[in-house]
Amino acid sequence: MKKYLHLFLLLFVFSGFANSQTFTVDDLNYRVNDDGVSVTVTGHVNGYDATGPLVIPESVSYEDTDYAVTNIGNSAFLYCFYLTSLTIPNSVTIIEDGAFAYCSGFTGDLVIPNSVITIEPSAFFTCYSFDGDLVIGNSVKTIGDYAFDDCNGIHGVLNIPSNVESIGTSSFRYCEFSGMTVDPANPVFDSRDNCNAIIITSTNELLTGCANTVIPNTVTSIGENAFCGLNGLTSIDIPESVTSIGAGAFSFCFNLTGDLTIPNSVTTIGSGAFFQCSGFDGTLTIGESVTFIGDYAFRQCSNFTGAVSLATTPPELGNEPGWNCVVFEQFGCQVLTVPCGCAEAYQNSNWYDEFGLNGFYQFIEAEPAAVSEVANVVSAVYPNPTKGIVKIEAENIQNISIFNTLGQEIFKVSAIGDVFEYDFSNQGSGVYLIKVETAQGMETKQVTVM
Repeated sequence: MKKYLHLFLLLFVFSGFANSQTFTVDDLNYRVNDDGVSVTVTGHVNGYDATGPLVIPESVSYEDTDYAVTNIGNSAFLYCFYLTSLTIPNSVTIIEDGAFAYCSGFTGDLVIPNSVITIEPSAFFTCYSFDGDLVIGNSVKTIGDYAFDDCNGIHGVLNIPSNVESIGTSSFRYCEFSGMTVDPANPVFDSRDNCNAIIITSTNELLTGCANTVIPNTVTSIGENAFCGLNGLTSIDIPESVTSIGAGAFSFCFNLTGDLTIPNSVTTIGSGAFFQCSGFDGTLTIGESVTFIGDYAFRQCSNFTGAVSLATTPPELGNEPGWNCVVFEQFGCQVLTVPCGCAEAYQNSNWYDEFGLNGFYQFIEAEPAAVSEVANVVSAVYPNPTKGIVKIEAENIQNISIFNTLGQEIFKVSAIGDVFEYDFSNQGSGVYLIKVETAQGMETKQVTVM
């Protein structure tokens, strides 16, 4: 019985396909939808060789019947390289998966009309010659994975309307927007503090950013591919609120320069997070709380001149099949400075093997001056973290010494009084140790310079 039921269902399905009416009007192919009154555009009669402007009409007539054009079909214009412009009518509600993927000849603005509700995955994937604005209609609810991925010619400000409920993975990867805003009435996403980014309100995850993004100190995670491939991004400041950096978050950002500090709040760094960020030319400082670094996270970051890990326990390195733990392969610096007493732990971890797959051939320990200390000698060291002046308060200060993470003494002074100020603005970002000697004893304090 089950066998015959299965055959019946197959016959029913194929019968449905056979009865689907198709026709062609003005070089465009259509299929009548199940409602019998609307159609889906399924492609151009010339296929990949279609040329010139593509204007999709709001309605078409065939055999004395008028049909509304409501869908642009799955892969309808895939690889139509020679189409030069696109007009989508205010009747379309769904742009299906890959509808215009690889239509690399489109130029001008990309306007999604107010009628559209759903933009499916990869709908405009690699339409990189659009050179105007992206306008998303007010009725759009869903933007699929990779929907506008590699539309890197689009500029201007991206505005997310109030009705958008879902934005997929890497929807705007490689897009060079000058700014990003979210309608204040949107209950799912926001662009708080005029940050020029899209943030998931409920989780505080920064979903996607642009070259002008300032990451708010309320963001707790940076999403997958959030800043991937942004040529205009030259510097980043990751706040202490961030606990995770997603896979590919800053990959292929070739123009990032200077130092990179992973703050002490971060626990995980995803696979390929900074892959091929070859412009960094200072020191990489990995925060003390990092417990996991994914495969390829810092691979081909070839111009770093220094590397410091503040974690006393070596963070676990990614070990996905076939990746060979190449987290730091082709990294610019081959010497890693680790906390005092931790070199052996790093040497015996998968941070290093006989082939040097992770780029480090030597682990040296930071050794600040070893002296006995007295607790609570120092009243306060603030602000911490800092970008400039730090105040040190203690009763009857006699000497102050400051050490960098390499254990090098960068400052020493004999001071008399109860308050001393030091300006870190000329120092690189990272963690510094301040040794304060008083008449009552000595105490060392740690300060983070952003």
